[in-house]
Amino acid sequence: MEGLKSQVNDFLTKCAELKNCKFIMAPTKIKDLLKSVVNSRALYDLFTSVSTDFDYAGAKSRCLIEKNDGYGLRGKLVLPESSRERLAFIFCLLVEIDRDSINFNWFLQKYFSDDGSYYGSYLAFCERVIDPLERIIRGVFANDLDDECRSSAHAADKSSATLQTRAKPVVLSSNAAQTLSVINLLIAQEKQFILESAIPADDKETGYKMLTQIFNCLKERAFEVANSLVCGYNYYILYNNTISSNVQILFENIRAYEEMA
Repeated sequence: MEGLKSQVNDFLTKCAELKNCKFIMAPTKIKDLLKSVVNSRALYDLFTSVSTDFDYAGAKSRCLIEKNDGYGLRGKLVLPESSRERLAFIFCLLVEIDRDSINFNWFLQKYFSDDGSYYGSYLAFCERVIDPLERIIRGVFANDLDDECRSSAHAADKSSATLQTRAKPVVLSSNAAQTLSVINLLIAQEKQFILESAIPADDKETGYKMLTQIFNCLKERAFEVANSLVCGYNYYILYNNTISSNVQILFENIRAYEEMA
């Protein structure tokens, strides 16, 4: 099983590289991800199995939704419900992007344009497409992966090999949930402030990613990591002299949320 473990870990590494790269490098990283499938018999058989007889054209009509928001047609991607169809759809979509059947920049702006920036669109693409792909593969090959690759899942018994592939839902109090919603709004405003600043593009992307990770850690109650990121972001805005009028309110709400959650 060591060969299979190595192949699956390589695939997961390619997912991480795709999520962490600059969006301009995404087509190359998608190609690398698909190559890791071809290089693994188990992964190749899995994706072939779910894709055989899968109605991709029909799925696209259901999953790629368009609506008029008053300014023009905007798109939204909604993945299929079942893991099998979700895996097939994502795989076919990545193949289509790799073949240039879809213009990737257009696709990002059409279906993932949360704030109008390529940075935001690409991060949204990774969260809504690559993260689900990674979770499904981790679940399918859970028993073949190293323990550190399964750190987000919890064993029912430490001596048991049974893996819970879905974390228990976190139930927040109404006040905590409301504060988290406020934080989400403040982070969106902070992202926009950074993107509209005069700092270099690479620095903008760094700040954007830090803000995204802060919110993700808060949602998961990973407060120690969130605090480290907040400290890093505080240094980042001081160094770049990009201090918004709302950043102190953001920090105060984060502290309040940690006390409530």
